[in-house]
Amino acid sequence: MPLFDSAKFFNQIPRNAVFADQCPAVETFVLGLDIQGALDDYRYTKDFLTSYSKKSQDTYDKFRGDAERLLLWSWLIKRKSIVELRRRDLEEYTDFVAKPDPSWQADNTERRFLAVNGLREPNQRWRPFRVTGAGKGRLNTKSWQGLFSNLSVFFNYLMAEDYAPGNHIPIVKKNCPYLRQETGINTAKRLSELQWEYLLNTAIAMADADPQHERTLFVIATLKSLKLRISELAERPNWLPVMSHYHRDHEGNWWYRTYGKGSKERDVSISNEYLQFLKRYRENRGLPPLPSKDSSEPVIESRLRNRGIGSRQLRNIVEYAFTESCESLLNDGFEVEASELRAATTHWLRHTGASMEVAAGRELAHVQADLGHGSIRTTDELYVDSDNMERASSAKSQEV
Repeated sequence: MPLFDSAKFFNQIPRNAVFADQCPAVETFVLGLDIQGALDDYRYTKDFLTSYSKKSQDTYDKFRGDAERLLLWSWLIKRKSIVELRRRDLEEYTDFVAKPDPSWQADNTERRFLAVNGLREPNQRWRPFRVTGAGKGRLNTKSWQGLFSNLSVFFNYLMAEDYAPGNHIPIVKKNCPYLRQETGINTAKRLSELQWEYLLNTAIAMADADPQHERTLFVIATLKSLKLRISELAERPNWLPVMSHYHRDHEGNWWYRTYGKGSKERDVSISNEYLQFLKRYRENRGLPPLPSKDSSEPVIESRLRNRGIGSRQLRNIVEYAFTESCESLLNDGFEVEASELRAATTHWLRHTGASMEVAAGRELAHVQADLGHGSIRTTDELYVDSDNMERASSAKSQEV
């Protein structure tokens, strides 16, 4: 049973209310649990999430996911309140996260709730975990660190509210066998030159064959060329990207203003070649080639007029293009490249754009500013791999 809706619907719950009137199934579920403290668990978790729901949707989603999974595990498997969990319980929980019960896993990411007759009904296909290839349910080191960080913040909040007696997460993290210190090459996951060429050409061919895919082509070009996070192109509770966010300065340079991570606005520089994709997409929508400061149309338009689209729909658009590109790579005999592309996520386009610009010799500080990184060291560590390339090149000539 999913417990907390998306930020859009979560924020509609009155602050002094515990449950949403539009979702009676959750109230029935929580109150029906034969567990002392379950209602208080839910109430304090709801208050915890409220403090993040209006600030950042991404942060809310991360805290929601980790808190929700822990609540469900504590209630349904340990049959106790989360404030009764001790170190050994939480160590057992990490084992469960590393290898969830199959009944807790879904093949695809599903919406938690669906709109049915004016109510928000739980989606029967939703599960707390997603099946992830051969290592089902396993997390990488960065994901484990995020899990422990989120749960530690959660328990610190419960302690500050005099609800939880302590926070065992730091000691659980210290002894976690799944959290490994990584000393390998730290490079961003990105598309190769060949994979990007196939992806772009596939998207162009799709748009040429069907005008509905003009949007697909524009999304692909925008995420890669402007190096955006998917949330920066999506409609969310406190942000709707509109065409007036494209603006020209007094020197004739074009910029895109976005609202990104950490609730910060930034301007991203735009290339002349990208402007051609912007013009093509706007003309397909019956708009003038370039936007003005008064252009209020959503950047990515949904089938509902004057509405943007969310992150999930954007991912679906990109993943469809990935799938079509894989078929083209396979047809041309590039089996390894196709296999790698199947594992790609939407975020790889941001990494691809930054990596290619650095490799082409663009000044690192300029790439950093476009990405919105707070430190140039972050950009350098992710995208400057000349030392590793030289190291790999020198190894190729060594004899066995």
